[in-house]
Amino acid sequence: MMMEERLPLLAAAQSIYACARGLFPSKSARFLAPQLLPNDTIALGNSLIFSDDQFGNLLKNGWGMPKMGGLLLSPCRSFCILSCLWKIGNLYKVENGQRFAPLLLGGSLEAICTYMNSHCEAGRVFESEKDSSIFIRIAETGSEYFICYDSPIGWSLKQVQERISPSASLTFKSLGIAQKAALGKLDFWLALSMGDILLAGRIPMLEKFGYVARIAQREIPLPK
Repeated sequence: MMMEERLPLLAAAQSIYACARGLFPSKSARFLAPQLLPNDTIALGNSLIFSDDQFGNLLKNGWGMPKMGGLLLSPCRSFCILSCLWKIGNLYKVENGQRFAPLLLGGSLEAICTYMNSHCEAGRVFESEKDSSIFIRIAETGSEYFICYDSPIGWSLKQVQERISPSASLTFKSLGIAQKAALGKLDFWLALSMGDILLAGRIPMLEKFGYVARIAQREIPLPK
């Protein structure tokens, strides 16, 4: 399977890993660090390995069988990873409310960055933007995100630790709007016309970002 065909799985795994870093202690979160392997397999941490098909089943249906080797060699760690995956899957259930919106948005942005780096069309769109950056926030929550290009990493999501001067900014008016955006359920143009999203700075760059976000959210399966 070609890399771009496997990209939705990698982006979903990166999104899960981003949520894990915000939800669990670093010792537990690192067990979910994803890596694409040969023979159409994907690893979480250094122990649990899924075939692409089984990992896809895990994301779409809430259940997928990992390779037995990892389960037998590291049963306790494998159980920890599966438990973490189950807890993260619960974040995507609407009935869990809006309090997890910052985590979900961070995970969604991580997946979009993966597309900006590895998707052919997304890479072409952002080729001329490597000196630019995007600041994203949820109003009145203190949740802030910064996307910029760093060689050789590429486009990456960073925590805002100091005053910055981004090329463009996007503000979600509330946790509910941010949650809908993270789950791919937000009508962007309607939200913009209603004032639920505020844009500033280089609008053409934000239009490119929205274009890539729609590609990613159309292709990437959400955890269940």
